[in-house]
Amino acid sequence: MSNQERTLNASDKDTFFRYGPNSFKLLRLPEPRPCQVLGIVGRNGIGKTTAIELLSGSLKPNLGRFDDPPEWKEIFNFFHESELHELHYYFYRLIKHKMKTAVQSQDVICFAKFLQAKLACKAVRRNVGQCLTEADERDMKQQLAADLELIQVMKREEGKLSGGEYQRLAIAMAALKNADVYLFDEPCNYLDVKQRLKAAQVIRSLRLPNIYVIVVEHDLTVLDYLSDCICFFYGSPGSHGTATVPFSVKEGINIFLDGYVTTEKIRFRDESLTLKVADTPQESAEEIETYARHRYPTMTKTYENFSLKVVEGEFIDSQIIVMLGENGTGKSTFLQMLGHFLKPDPVEGSDVKIHGLKISYKPQKIRSKSEATVESMLHEYTHGLYTDPEFVSNVMGPLLIIKLMDKKLVNLSDGELQRVVLALCLGQPADLYLIDEPSAFLDSELRIVAAKVIKKIIRQKKKPAFVAEHDFIMATYLADRVIVYQGKPSIDCVANSPQSLVTGMNLFLSNLDITCRRDPTSFRPRINKHGSTHHLGQKSTGSLYYMDD
Repeated sequence: MSNQERTLNASDKDTFFRYGPNSFKLLRLPEPRPCQVLGIVGRNGIGKTTAIELLSGSLKPNLGRFDDPPEWKEIFNFFHESELHELHYYFYRLIKHKMKTAVQSQDVICFAKFLQAKLACKAVRRNVGQCLTEADERDMKQQLAADLELIQVMKREEGKLSGGEYQRLAIAMAALKNADVYLFDEPCNYLDVKQRLKAAQVIRSLRLPNIYVIVVEHDLTVLDYLSDCICFFYGSPGSHGTATVPFSVKEGINIFLDGYVTTEKIRFRDESLTLKVADTPQESAEEIETYARHRYPTMTKTYENFSLKVVEGEFIDSQIIVMLGENGTGKSTFLQMLGHFLKPDPVEGSDVKIHGLKISYKPQKIRSKSEATVESMLHEYTHGLYTDPEFVSNVMGPLLIIKLMDKKLVNLSDGELQRVVLALCLGQPADLYLIDEPSAFLDSELRIVAAKVIKKIIRQKKKPAFVAEHDFIMATYLADRVIVYQGKPSIDCVANSPQSLVTGMNLFLSNLDITCRRDPTSFRPRINKHGSTHHLGQKSTGSLYYMDD
């Protein structure tokens, strides 16, 4: 039995909530602090959403007694005797003073169905503007609509929004409430980098005296940017979880990545997660000279309301090219043209010919209704490679695929399906790997693991890969070169030629008006606060993306 398991078993008497016999239990809650943004991070299935429900008042702490729930007086005494004074004060205010809470739910699909169900009960169909008007208790509708880029969809009906538009609407509707507690559960889902930073700024604007702001987020760069303090969850997914005490942002995220809670002397992960860009063996100049060079021509793709121009470019074997741009700029379109799944506009006099490489493609949208098992799909697509000890060690093990082998694809969660499809893509023999948003539905820990898996396999196979990614940590860790997209999303965009990491990042960050430095301990990118010494110093020198190795 590990130190972690012994500690958790010994703490059964300190259980805050349990769903039923032999079911998940939450052993400790995060401690919110007024006038601060409390950031929360941790594995999926470890109690973060349960904590949000408890802190919002939609669930009542049962102290583990699911069959004999305690009254509030006993719960208050429990907090007081446990010296959890912040939680005692918080729940006392929540219950006695009837603090009002505003919650942005984790599940955007459920939020969309909720709005559509409300529509069905109304004679008049509501648009986005009417939704915001109905939610607005702070006279901030126009400001938040502008901040969250909802102005252009104000007249669009609720049932006709994309995932990112639903997400931004959900954030706005929560932020418009005149609440004492604001809770956001994974607000970055479906959003691009620019939209994530805008959402972070909206969330930070809610910090006021005696107001609590609590955010669960897997994008560690954004969590760092928006938080004043951090706590993280550890335990066993689906079994038990516990929250740490709040740490400073830098210390909390670095402890989470290290896997060792210094204050509790508990190691909850066997290995630390470092993000040094050059932590894989680098090829020698002589070896690089032997690699095949590939080119793609200038291409265009025109739809009724959208036009994409791809500037010709070059890439070599064993190279990862990361595509950086807002939603609606044509990243998936470019990947599909590279993979021969979508034909570019014909060039006058001849057809555009793209290199004839064998392609392995992981699409952006991966929902499956297949009744096939994970093992049967791996057998079919990887030609038996999934049983190879090296592939098991480098891919199947880290992505936690082995425990899913007997499951049917149709029964997998979004995160499980993402990991399986990524393994299928990397396991196929190919000359070029195209990977669209591999971080989607993965928790913060598995995102880093997935990035390491991708990089290791591409290096081993000595084949090139194109990756479209919005998670800044994954993007900067993976990229050998970057393609920066510019233009007006969903209207007219250009995909530039591949550039070096620093040059491309400087261009990308200049479009977002942000600067970024690397943490010296974990090597993760950190976005500088506007007006900070780091931000002003880097802007003055033009080094928007600063690598200090």
